[in-house]
Amino acid sequence: MELQNIRENHQAAQRRRVEFTSLEQEINADRESWLERANIHLERKLEKANKEKNLLRYMVVHYMARNKVCKARIRNLKAKLKKAYKRQKEHDFLQILAKASLTQHRS
Repeated sequence: MELQNIRENHQAAQRRRVEFTSLEQEINADRESWLERANIHLERKLEKANKEKNLLRYMVVHYMARNKVCKARIRNLKAKLKKAYKRQKEHDFLQILAKASLTQHRS
């Protein structure tokens, strides 16, 4: 914005045919070059921030997908554990009944 104002002032001064002294010309040239360097620096920082943002976005998607897979795996393992625990209980009941029937036959 400031660079644009400087250029517009410079162009307006040229239209009015006002001659800048060599010192004023040097100051304006330094100011313009400094603003251009600052602008380039800020553009690079913006590009870097955009790259990092995209990388973080991909990381979020990746870890959300991994999280879903792990949750599904946990649900499957819980279901298997529940079935195994149920079978173990049934087996215990069968063993208890078998022992009870054996003790009844022996007596």
